[in-house]
Amino acid sequence: MRVIRSLVGWLVVSFLLSLPVFAGGSSTEVFILAIERVKHAVVPVLCGRIDEKRQFIVQMIDGTGFFIDSEGRFITAAHVIKGLSIVNAQQPFPCVWAIYVPDGGWQRDATTFSTHWFLFGSCEMDDGLDLAVCKTVAVPKGIKPLFIEDSRPVDGTPVAFTGFPLGSVEPLSSRGNVATYRGATDQEGSRELVIDKGTWPGASGSPVYGEDGNVLGIVLQRGLGDGIGISVARPSHFITTFLRSKGITVAARRDKNKKHKQ
Repeated sequence: MRVIRSLVGWLVVSFLLSLPVFAGGSSTEVFILAIERVKHAVVPVLCGRIDEKRQFIVQMIDGTGFFIDSEGRFITAAHVIKGLSIVNAQQPFPCVWAIYVPDGGWQRDATTFSTHWFLFGSCEMDDGLDLAVCKTVAVPKGIKPLFIEDSRPVDGTPVAFTGFPLGSVEPLSSRGNVATYRGATDQEGSRELVIDKGTWPGASGSPVYGEDGNVLGIVLQRGLGDGIGISVARPSHFITTFLRSKGITVAARRDKNKKHKQ
């Protein structure tokens, strides 16, 4: 599949690049490496159709996902998958569900780039956690799954998230800090991680990660109901709990130096 960068995508890039950046060269350099690593694991979750030539035609990017193993499994938000199932006046026919990965990685200066698309299905969901895990029909080559860290970094910890804004054909990354934890608190701890950085439509399902590139959460929504400039994510503990409930084992590590309950 041949993809041409969209004007909307470039406008989003221009807006994000105009935002203030963090000071501190060493920390920035570390995060740059982490972002490049994560970009090899994130994918756009697509609504599309297959034409008479058996070519996949992208109709809409509904959200973001990220690979968690080398077998083609990826995590996203449950509401992203449900969005692909909607049939209405704007989307009169059921979507063909797919993701795509670029040939040779993302090339920032290229005006066009070649990709391979992969159908997916077999999605398991938890509506309460707003999490879904799906599997591609064919396994993409060179998958670089992300490592899930079962920990909760303290308030003020720098984090980043990477995903696909609606109208963009390549991943964008933003940086912020852990602002607080909130939500129903039980033996599993607070269910929401708040980041002091606003996000964009289409970022649902994006991995939240630290400077080592390990997943600390997954973006669920913008904080528009709470205030402009924040994002809400599900802490990584609930990702690992969800996966275990579905019989899926992935690389995960508990950081004993970081408090689990917040």
